[in-house]
Amino acid sequence: MDRLTPDGGAMGAAYWDSGTRARRFAARTAGSAASDPLLARVRRVVRSSTTVLDVGAGPGRFSLALAPRVAEVVAVDASAAMGSLLRRAAREARLANVTVVTGRWEEVHVAPADVVLCSYVLPLIEGAAAFLAKLDAHCGAHCFVYLSALSPDILSEPFWRHFHGRPRQAGPTYLDAVAVLDELGIRADVEVVEVRVRTRYDNVAAAARSYREGLLLPDTAVVRRELRGLLAQWLVAEGDVWRPPLRTTPAAIIHWSPAAGSPPGRRKTPGRGREPGGGRAPSR
Repeated sequence: MDRLTPDGGAMGAAYWDSGTRARRFAARTAGSAASDPLLARVRRVVRSSTTVLDVGAGPGRFSLALAPRVAEVVAVDASAAMGSLLRRAAREARLANVTVVTGRWEEVHVAPADVVLCSYVLPLIEGAAAFLAKLDAHCGAHCFVYLSALSPDILSEPFWRHFHGRPRQAGPTYLDAVAVLDELGIRADVEVVEVRVRTRYDNVAAAARSYREGLLLPDTAVVRRELRGLLAQWLVAEGDVWRPPLRTTPAAIIHWSPAAGSPPGRRKTPGRGREPGGGRAPSR
């Protein structure tokens, strides 16, 4: 997508800072953490003295949900628009223990935390190994990486083939993440969960606008008409909105803990692995 959108990149900070994308994303995900399996999993290991580092926090879906239960949350995101939304939401919720850091994870300087989490960010990262190694180096007790258990492009693949005349290269999944962690000497355990699909559209035209952007199609009358026709047959009418024909999709919670007695910032040498018996084999 970066190659096909050289003027602004596909999903970097410029993408979210353009127009109303960040606000629309925040509205779509507001309040969704309460029923998300990741929040339930993280809550099992935090207490009032815990410090949390949320990497790729976006508008604060998990940061805001965890803040009332922990000592401090540091939320990192490359998008200034996302950071602004998170700061405002924290003020409105009177959460004084949320600190927002704007910048790419690979470049920011923040203190380590007891719990590190990263939700639906890793597939967008070119240098996954360095990204994961830095997460691990900043983790004192538990690190969680959350991402789709199937290629996130699978739902749009038929439309991509229809308009572009060729298959779209499948995006990475949790299996790729586990493989990279293994190369770094980090043995993680994996829990596959079902996550509710929250995407809703007011009408087919609104859906067509969203899909056209994701499919990198030109904004022409012919494309709009053809895309609306395809989506009208595929989307499901639910009350006064339209939704994709899936109620849930599988996601993976990848979790690991640092080696016993190894404080954050002092980790094993990547590639050497742990001592025998020092970690659990990943569930695949």
